[in-house]
Amino acid sequence: MSSVFGLWTQSERLWNPGIMADETRERFETVREKLDQQAGSADARTMESMFESIIEQTTPETIKTGAIIMLIFESISLYAAYLMWNLQKKGFYLYLAGIAIAFLAPILIIGGWLGTINSIAGVLLSMFMLILYAFNLKHME
Repeated sequence: MSSVFGLWTQSERLWNPGIMADETRERFETVREKLDQQAGSADARTMESMFESIIEQTTPETIKTGAIIMLIFESISLYAAYLMWNLQKKGFYLYLAGIAIAFLAPILIIGGWLGTINSIAGVLLSMFMLILYAFNLKHME
């Protein structure tokens, strides 16, 4: 279910990268303003630097690149879930490979803080699911 939702979401990002880039920048601006009100001076400088880097990197091109990476990951995940549903162990390893792609590709292709955030966001729920799938690996062929 998550992969189907992810495919839809990433397709929207791919079709409208300019709009999504603007929305993403606005979200980071809002978060930055809230953190500026709460942070101390040393923390504020570090956070300001990080948010400036993220906002500068948030362009339609990086949104499109991130969407393509995640579409590949979601497609692999959906097929891997199908294989695991049919109790095929290779589905688990394919899912693991998909997570590796979702983690490494944004860091290597997009880079910077934005790549790191995309990377972490892409694999957060998937790591939890991987652990649950691993418990049932003994039942797969």
